[in-house]
Amino acid sequence: MMCMLMNGAVGVVSVPEQHLRINGTISTTNIIMANWSTQMWQSVLNRVARVLTSSPLRTNFAGVSATISGS
Repeated sequence: MMCMLMNGAVGVVSVPEQHLRINGTISTTNIIMANWSTQMWQSVLNRVARVLTSSPLRTNFAGVSATISGS
């Protein structure tokens, strides 16, 4: 994987395992959003994934996927 350093130099480095995946929890107090279905939230995450892969940020990602796991 290529890495652009702050001084403009380019190097090849391994990305540590703990930085290959981002996990998180979303909570809301908005009554409408709080009642959204898992399908609605998955739709939102799909749009986020599309933005990440089609914006200027796309060069920072080798791939993007977003899924919801029920709790």
